[in-house]
Amino acid sequence: MPAIGASSEYEETPLLIAIKDGKETSKPKRNRRQWLVLIMLAFGNFCVASCVSLQAPFFPKEAEIKGATPTQYGFVFGVFQLTVFIVSPIYGKLMALITPKFMLNSGILIVGVTSILFGILDRSPSGTPFIALAFAVRIVEGLGSAAFTTSSFTIIAAEFPGNVATTFGTLETAYGFGLIAGPTLGGALYEVDGYYLPFITVGAILIVCAVITVFLLPDSVLNENMESGDLLKFWLYPGTILDGLSIMITTITIGYNLATLEPHLRQFNLSPFILGTIFVVGGGFYAITAPGWGLLVDRSDITKLVGVSGCAIISVAFIFIGPVPFMPFDTKLWIVIVSLLLHGFGIGAVLVSAFVGALRDTIKRGFPDDLTTHGLVSSLFASSASLGSFIGPSVGGYLLEKIGYRNGTSVLLIIEAILVCILVIYLVWDYRMKKKEHGYERKSDQQYLTK
Repeated sequence: MPAIGASSEYEETPLLIAIKDGKETSKPKRNRRQWLVLIMLAFGNFCVASCVSLQAPFFPKEAEIKGATPTQYGFVFGVFQLTVFIVSPIYGKLMALITPKFMLNSGILIVGVTSILFGILDRSPSGTPFIALAFAVRIVEGLGSAAFTTSSFTIIAAEFPGNVATTFGTLETAYGFGLIAGPTLGGALYEVDGYYLPFITVGAILIVCAVITVFLLPDSVLNENMESGDLLKFWLYPGTILDGLSIMITTITIGYNLATLEPHLRQFNLSPFILGTIFVVGGGFYAITAPGWGLLVDRSDITKLVGVSGCAIISVAFIFIGPVPFMPFDTKLWIVIVSLLLHGFGIGAVLVSAFVGALRDTIKRGFPDDLTTHGLVSSLFASSASLGSFIGPSVGGYLLEKIGYRNGTSVLLIIEAILVCILVIYLVWDYRMKKKEHGYERKSDQQYLTK
């Protein structure tokens, strides 16, 4: 079996050639092997996302019954992502030593088992034992999710060099549909037979998924001479830092709603199933629109501009979702739903553009177009997303407890506005630097011709 990124149809079209000045120069057709890889990764992303979002409609209520405060159960949501943030760079460096397939299979299996364990937490004593066990299970689940996410992004970057953004958008669609299925299925199963059933069901599906990928996902054979990537050099670049910051702040907004939206919507006396359906609105629109953002980014060199647009859209969503205190109207369910649609639309723009922008910038800076570099970029995405997903629910629970949901959205709005300003300043600076470089090139050419 050929190594990932080394199939015969792609040997003459590596990423450095397939993307030139941000534009595709070659777009080879996917072969049978690549379709199999794409289907398996999409299925895995769907299952893992379902597990991650499963408890949003009902866990806050169950945790309060067990004596947990909003700050405590917000941190239960967040510690999972904190774990992913810590270990993802380590996994990125280990990609040269451990095959992506082994890391991916192990990750799915761990997430499945821990999901089942989380489903029996309601049998633990209330108070500190419940919170401690919830933290422990979520930490181990984070180890598995980090392994899956890092290896998944590494595989698509290496396997689909001619259309990374489109493929990434496809996987984000699968992940988005997982975000839809998780709360919807969780709310429905919770109504059927209580707390344990959603976690047992999704955990069993994930374990089956792990078994399937063992047999169907093609093996990965790494270059024995491949060295570990230079993590410090990779991170110390303004564009890369901004890509990571954009991913982090976007996922802060996602995590904030996961931990706080259900208490905010209690005023409407909705059933768990309806609540679960509302939770999937943003994820659904994100899933639908992510491939479109991928196509746009694949065919252009405007990744930072797309990112700015996405951040601006998210800012508008957070003005109305509460709404923020300075808006002259109270919370209305239909406005919340429309705001969630806008939120999902902006999320797709930011995440797709940031991943592809970081990959392009890294290769343009002279990093080799190999699996090690893809692992570094994948770890950037996983770490940044996880740090934001840790901060979002953790701070969100605290803000909900201290100042309420509407005032909390004001804090998120301020953060997004600052990010938009920083990105605009960078775009202007980058444009002027490129213009200056082109001016020097023209001057040098004229001097050469004169001589």
